[in-house]
Order: sequence, then C-alpha cells, then structure tokens
Amino acid sequence: MLKKILSMTSSTQMLVAMFVGFGVGLFFGESVSWMGTIGTSVILLMQMTVLPYIVVSLVGGIGKLQKSTAKLIFSRAGLIMLLLWLLAIVMIALMPLSFPVIESASFFSTSSIEPITPIDYFKLYIPSNPFESMADGYVPAMVVFSIAMGLALIGMQGENKQQILTFMHTSSEIFSRITQGLVKILPIGIFAMSASAAGTMGVDEFASMQVYLISYFVLCLLLTFWVLPWIVASLTPITFAQALRISKSSLVTAFATGNIFIVIPVIVEECKQVMREHDDLCEDGATLIEILVPIAFTFPNIGKLTVIMFVYFAGWFNGTPVDIASIPSLSISGLLALFGSVYVAIPFMLDLVKLPADLFQLFVMSGFITGKFNSIAAVMNLFALTLLTASLFQKSLKLRPPQLLKMGVGIGVSMFATLIICRVGMGMFIHSPEITSGVIANMQVADKVPTKVKKQFPVVGQTPTTPIRSIQAIRDAGTLRVGYIPSNVPFSYYNNAGHLVGFDTAMATKLAEDLRVKIEFIPFRKDQLAASLKAGFFDIAMSGLAMDIEQMDALSYANPVLELNLAIATKDHLVNEFKSNEKIQEMRNMTIAYVEHSDAIEDAKKFAPNIKFVKIAGYKDFFRQKTHKYDAVVISAQAGSAWTLFFPGYGIALLENQSRYPVAYAIAQNNQSLLNYINNWQRLRKVDGTQEGIYDYWMLGKGAQKVQPRWSIMRDVLHWVD
Repeated sequence: MLKKILSMTSSTQMLVAMFVGFGVGLFFGESVSWMGTIGTSVILLMQMTVLPYIVVSLVGGIGKLQKSTAKLIFSRAGLIMLLLWLLAIVMIALMPLSFPVIESASFFSTSSIEPITPIDYFKLYIPSNPFESMADGYVPAMVVFSIAMGLALIGMQGENKQQILTFMHTSSEIFSRITQGLVKILPIGIFAMSASAAGTMGVDEFASMQVYLISYFVLCLLLTFWVLPWIVASLTPITFAQALRISKSSLVTAFATGNIFIVIPVIVEECKQVMREHDDLCEDGATLIEILVPIAFTFPNIGKLTVIMFVYFAGWFNGTPVDIASIPSLSISGLLALFGSVYVAIPFMLDLVKLPADLFQLFVMSGFITGKFNSIAAVMNLFALTLLTASLFQKSLKLRPPQLLKMGVGIGVSMFATLIICRVGMGMFIHSPEITSGVIANMQVADKVPTKVKKQFPVVGQTPTTPIRSIQAIRDAGTLRVGYIPSNVPFSYYNNAGHLVGFDTAMATKLAEDLRVKIEFIPFRKDQLAASLKAGFFDIAMSGLAMDIEQMDALSYANPVLELNLAIATKDHLVNEFKSNEKIQEMRNMTIAYVEHSDAIEDAKKFAPNIKFVKIAGYKDFFRQKTHKYDAVVISAQAGSAWTLFFPGYGIALLENQSRYPVAYAIAQNNQSLLNYINNWQRLRKVDGTQEGIYDYWMLGKGAQKVQPRWSIMRDVLHWVD
C-alpha cells in the first residue's frame, strides 16, 4: 500500500492527502486540532527558499538575454503582458460582486481599535536596502532589485558575467532541488491541515468556502474558454475555434497534473504550427516563440493572478470587505508578490489589507482544488501572450475598431451576466448564518442575590421622596436601589425571557452580593438623573453613563468604570464614508442623531456645518426608526457593536481621531460614604479580574454562545467519547 502511494505523482498524493485528512477530521473531530501545527510547520519550510529563488532566477533569467532579444521582449511582449494583467486584475476585482449578501454582525473586538501601522510604500516598492527588504519580506522590492540586476547584466561582457550567470543558475538549481525535496513532505502538511480544518471548522464556514470555490472556478473557466480565446481571435488571423483546438491537449495535461512547466514544449510547437497554417511565421518569428514562452513562464501569469481573489473572499468571509481605495495597492502589490510563491504572496496580501493571518489556512486547504483551475488559465494565458506577440512581430496583428468594439462589449456583457448568475445562484443555495441577535438576546446575569425590577418611572414632584442613604443605611435596610436606563444595550436591557440584563446589571448584582443585600432596579430618564438621585429614588445609577461636565455640579461620579471609543453607527453601505474626517466634512443632506456627548456634538457642528445633528431620547429611536429620519447615530463602538447584533444591517465606523470617553456610576452629590465605598470596591474588582470577566462576557461576547463540540463520527455516531 505504501509503495503504491509513493508511486503516485505529487499532485495525486496531495489530493489523496487532502481527502484522507478530511476523513480523519470528520472521524476524530476536535481531537485532531493539534495537527494544524504540523501543517503550518510544513508550509513554513516550503517558504524558506522562495525569496532567494526570486533573486537568482530573475537575475539569471534576464541577465542571459541578448540586448536585442530583451528589448523586443520587454517592449512588445511586455506591453501585451501588462494589458493582459490589467484585464485579469479588473475581472478579479469585479468578481467579489458575485458574492451573496450576508447580513452579519459581531461583538466588539479590541482589534478594531488597535492603531493601524501605515504602509510604507517606499520600503514596499523601493529596495533602498535589499537585505532589509528580504529580511522584512517585502517581495515587490525584491522583484524590483532582481530585475535591475538582471538588466545591468545584459550590458556586461566577459568572463565575470558568465561566472555570475553560472552562480545564479547553480543557485537556482540548488533551490529547486531543495523545493523538490520539500514537496515530498508537502502531502503530510496537506493531510495535517485538512484534518485540523475538517475537525474544527463549523458547517457555516464550510458553506462560506463554497462561495470562494464556485466564484473562483467560474472566473478561471471564463478566462480560459471565453475571454482569452476571444482576444486572440479578434486581433490575429487565428480563429476562436483554432485557439481552443491547439490548446486542448495542454489544458487537459495541466488540469490533470497541476503542472504548467511540463507543457511548455507543447505550447511552443502548437503556437508555431498554427502560425504556419496561416502562412504567418518566418524563421525569426519561430525563434521568438521559442524564447518567449520559457521567459514568460517565469513571470506571473493570469492563472497565478487569480489567487488575489482569495484575499477579496477572505475580507467577505471575515465581515470586513476590502475597501475600494485599497484595491489598486492590493493589485499592484499582489502582482509583484506573485513573482514568488503564492505561499508567501497570500500572507503578505492578507497583512497588507489587515486581515487575520490564520485565514491563510483556508487558502492552503483549498489550494489543490483551485490549483487545477488556475493551471488551465495559466496555460491559455501563455498561448494568448505568445500568439499576440508573434502576430505583432509578423505585422499581422490588426487593431480594427469594429472588432475591438465587439470584443469589448462581448467581454463586458459576459462578465456582467456571469456576476448576475453567480450572485443570484449562490444567494439562493448558500444561506446566511444564523441571526446573531439570538446570542445577545439570550444572555443571562447570574442570580446570586434576590432581585426586584421596577418598570414604572418615578416622577419628580409626584413620587414620594426618600432620604439619601449612606452605605450603612443601605446595609441596615437590606436592599440596594440601582437606577437603570431600559433598552441601553449592552449595559442594561431586557433579554428574551424578560429579565433585566447587561454589563452594569451584572456589576450591580455583584455589588449587592458583596454588600450582602437584596437589589432593586428602578428606571430613570437621563435628563432627570440628578433630580432623581437627590429625591432618593435610588442610591446609585449604573447604566453606561458617559461622564457629563454639565452634570458634575448636581451629582457625584465615581471613578470611571470603563473608557469607551466614540463611533458612528449607520447602514452597512455608509460605514466607510464615516471613517474619514475629509469625507465627513464633504457630506450634504445628512442627519446624525445623538443621545449624549453634547460637548463633542458642539465641536462636530463646527467641524461639519452641513450636517444636521438631532438629539433623541434613546438609541432604540434610531435603530427601530420606521421612517428614514436619521442617517447615523453617535454611539460608543462597544454599544454600537451590541446593537448591530440585533440589527445586522448596520455597522460601526470608528472615528479617525480615535476619540475616547469615560463612563462612570452616578451618586447623589452629598453621599460621600457611598461614593468612597464604590471607588474602593471598583478598584478591588478591577484588580481581582471580576470586572474584566464581566466585560469580556457582555462587551466581547466571550462565553456568550455555548460552543458545541464539532460533530464527529467518533463522538456522535460511534459514541466512543462523550
């Protein structure tokens, strides 16, 4: 059995390893999650020769060219290659429009407020220190450096040049042999990563992978069997049918083996043959084809470029789509990074657009399925590039306006139809994950003390007042009275069971537990907070209260319990508009609601005089508006994220200046004993981790959803383990 496996081709071994890994993952479930470390180790080993290989292969490959050949290739073939790259990049950038719309939301994440390190484009593209560029993994800079060295070698003569070329060729062979040796253990890495993914990945994640695979297959097939042959047929004497006929055997071979290199001789001969059929090939033209195909093979082809689409998918999958403004940078950087291995390029591109690095495992897992399809796109790209360049050299390439118009309209219409069909089809058969509101709506506060919740608002001047109670009076009475604001997610709100829950509700319950008293919650309106405390309606207000300068003369604030990040909540399609101060200033006919932060709103009115700001009673008035009164609302990022769980059509935009503000508990102005106790109690509960645990649960959602063990045959069918 082992001998039979070892006799398989490497691509077959990888496919077998992937499917066996899936089987192992489904059988053993989460108990094989540790295998992911083996897969990661193998992939890192595969990457170790990539950067050196880029240098020696480009320097040696370009350096050995004759000046005339290099000029011909870089001028004519280079121009055609750039145009084909541009077409592919545009099509790849459009393909995410086929992804189905999935309304999703998530709890607040601390990663969203981490400072983003700006991209240093000088270091990314200019190799001022090539060794630093290599050490830091700046692949585009390394490519620029290698091309510059190769071009410099072309103009050199003598034995020194030959020694350098020999060294580069020898080094290239060394790195190739190392890679070939590592390829033998690659099936082990594929097996381990597939087993880990199948054992830990949820059903929703598998369903989402279908979006990438379907759209990727469609893109590669469209390029291979429609767009590239049509371009050849429109600009050269070769017909559409001939373009498909001559490429058939190479396409089948590349698809079956996943190896483009082995079909290079076939591509050369087929291109020469079809040119001869049209009496359009001189001796120099044949030589050009023989030189061009191997050199073009060393450059990124359209098939390789299609992997950029994984980055767009990763953004969609992660709920943070790649911003339109980032597409040019991603495309150019991705193109240059793909001069090397995709296993270096994909992590580099994920980091470039600030997506989690662990999404790379999804790419590796799907790579040996998608690799079959990008191989056929790569082969057709080599055919198209060679035939177009040879026709230009032979002066038989015709730029006829009617043909160009027909080709442009045809490609545009076919792309549009593809996007519509994929969008509708995937929207019908690939369903959204479960609605996230069920998670936050079913969260609970631990019932450790007897609790009473009043829903009737006390009215100043009508409801009987009571004396302000010191900490000792509260203990003597046996009840702590806490003021709360209803529907103030996630600080105080009613869950599906009708219970009052939330961060401050949990903190208040813990306070009552430490005081060893019962707890009673009384609702209040924020504009009557100071009067309500003075009237003794409750002892302390705990409900996500932003510290307000105007209120400080009328009540006392305890030490800040949290620092929240000021943000804007708005419809998903408007989120990016609020991330830039410049775009906010340019806004017209926009109405922004606010509940608090009056001082910040006054500054905002001066900053953006064309925006209308309207004060509302509570955040529910914005999120539950039936008519389109308000375009956005000023809110904390933490609270806004929680509201989007109920209303996933909304998103959160952190302001460019990263404004923060404190929230604190409010106490009657002269109640010094309670104020002292609360300050000391908060300090203790921060140090012992109690507050952090409550914050993680209510703000970050840690432990909010009970994670069921991944389904596995071993557990759920055979019942070998519990």
